[in-house]
Parts: sequence; C-alpha cells; structure tokens
Amino acid sequence: MKGLLLKEWALYKTWLFGSAVMGIGVVLILPIILERYLITSAPIQEIRIVLMFLMLGFSSINILIQFNSSLNHDNRKKDMWLHNPHSMHTLIGAKFLFSLVIYFVGNVFITTAGIYFLSDLFVGSFAKLFNLQLLLLVIMLFVGVLVNIVWLFLWTIYLEGKYWIGKFSLITTVAIFFLIVSYLPQLFSFLSLDKVLNQGEISIKFIADYLPTITTSNFNLEVDSIYIVEELFNWIIFVLLFWAICKWVERVVTR
Repeated sequence: MKGLLLKEWALYKTWLFGSAVMGIGVVLILPIILERYLITSAPIQEIRIVLMFLMLGFSSINILIQFNSSLNHDNRKKDMWLHNPHSMHTLIGAKFLFSLVIYFVGNVFITTAGIYFLSDLFVGSFAKLFNLQLLLLVIMLFVGVLVNIVWLFLWTIYLEGKYWIGKFSLITTVAIFFLIVSYLPQLFSFLSLDKVLNQGEISIKFIADYLPTITTSNFNLEVDSIYIVEELFNWIIFVLLFWAICKWVERVVTR
C-alpha cells in the first residue's frame, strides 16, 4: 500500500498543491479583489462565505476528475493490473484513499480560509470556530466517499459497456445514472426503508452549544439528530459496493 500511495503521490502531488493554493486564493484573496475593483453592495464577509461553499462544491468535482484520471491512467496500461501481485481491491483502494486525501486537504484549506476570516459572521472562541470547521470536514468527507463510490460504479459500467457496445457505452452509462437517480428514492419509499433505518436516534442538538454564533439570517446551520441504524447501513453499503465493484473491474480487465 505504501508503494502504491507513493506512486499516486508522484503522479498527482501537483493536484494536491493546486487544490490547496486554489482554496486559499478563491476564498481568501478573490473577495478582496472583487470588493476593491468591482462595484458591489455585498460586504466582503458575505462574498467570502458564498465562495467558501462554492469551493467546497467544486472540490467534489475536483475529486471526481482526479480519481477518474488515476483510474484511466492504469486502465490504459492494463499490464500494471494484470501482472501486479496486489489484489484489485488494494490497487483501486490506494487510488480511492489518495483521492480522499487530496479532497480532505483541499477542504481544510478552503474552510480555514473561510471560517477564521469571517469574524463579522461567526462570533465565538477559537475552539468553537474549530468545531465548526471539524463538523464541515466530517460532512464533506462523507460526501467525498459517496461521490467516489458512485463514480467508480459508473466507470465500471462504462468499461463493461465498451466491451459489448463500443462507443455507445457513454450514452448507456449516462442513461443508467439518470434511471438510478430517478427510481432509487422511489424504491426506498416503496420498501418503507425509512421506518427501518430511522432507529437508534441520537440527538446531537447539544453540538450547537459548541459552535459559534451566526450573525446573519441568510446562513443557518441546523444540527438535529442522527440514526445509528441508518449510519451503519450507509457504511455497510459503501463497503459492499466497493468490494463488489473491484471484483467486477478485475473481471472486466482480465477478460
């Protein structure tokens, strides 16, 4: 695993540095330029918080592009997979992990450049600001895992489709994606999974006492409850999907 991660580092370390620099530049420096050279009634603090959340959204796109680039790099040289002593789970797992590291580091710089320079919007001690940053990072890490799993699934469908239908694989993959997005919520509703998953409720409203006070009504962070069964279900599904997709990729590559 160490060697595989070092390989990813050699190939994509500039991606890591670029994510950090872009996060600082857009959230910390760009609002100053916009306020100074553009006519706008919005104060710099509000510009900065909007850019922070835009950059957090962009970081999810960034992780997709990097993860896809890493997968395609090895897919173009299938001998690296066919004659490698490591399992496909390890080979893809290293890419998955390194992508999450880039994503996490980038988000650290984005939230740092935003939260700690929003003194007019977030009022509280350094500890409370740190708690807010940590909460956002945990939420974004969950999003990053979900995004990578979904992308790996779609990428594998695309590879399988290329074997059977060639150039039409891309169209088929996009169609399958929209079908899943459209009908999966209906399936969950039909099976009444909400009743099953919403068990083991733990109220986390107390976390609000450890977060800074928000002075603007345009931004509200509500902390309610989590459900143990739902969280366990999500992570079990993630692990099973990753295991099954890696076995599928191995089958496609060896074929």
